[in-house]
Amino acid sequence: MLVTPVTIVKRQELFYSNSKMNKKTDEILDLRQFFPYRLAVLEQRVGIATSRHYRHDFDLSRVEWRVMATLAMFDSISATDICEFSHMAKMQVSRAIARLKEKSLVIQKVSESDHRATQLSLTEDGQKIYRSIVPRVLQEEQAILGYLSASERGQLQKIIDKLEDALA
Repeated sequence: MLVTPVTIVKRQELFYSNSKMNKKTDEILDLRQFFPYRLAVLEQRVGIATSRHYRHDFDLSRVEWRVMATLAMFDSISATDICEFSHMAKMQVSRAIARLKEKSLVIQKVSESDHRATQLSLTEDGQKIYRSIVPRVLQEEQAILGYLSASERGQLQKIIDKLEDALA
């Protein structure tokens, strides 16, 4: 069965209506109202919706796609810089880079300025795949944001910026 954000919501609605939920609500943190939890769930749903555009057709994981998207923004960048820019863990990035190198989508070269360091960039095939995926994920982004009015989209952007600045 294909799991979609709608499937997940329907399963959660069944779960939430389950009589097994603790009735002592004054003693229990209701995750359905807890901002970090809700944000994590939303991120997961958005990730599932967008990942179908690169997972099946290009056999890329979410982390591999994020590494490729980061590399596309820069001419050449180190793995450490990818971690810092994308806020992903070093181990995740290292594994993704290894898989992308195996697929010949990323090339790793010794840095010209520091021969102890390496720089990564997309190969020609990596750039082609990246350019194939971008319109798809942008279309998915618009579909998701289409649930919001133009004003709400602007507010959302401002709220995200404000929270990012506060937590930086």
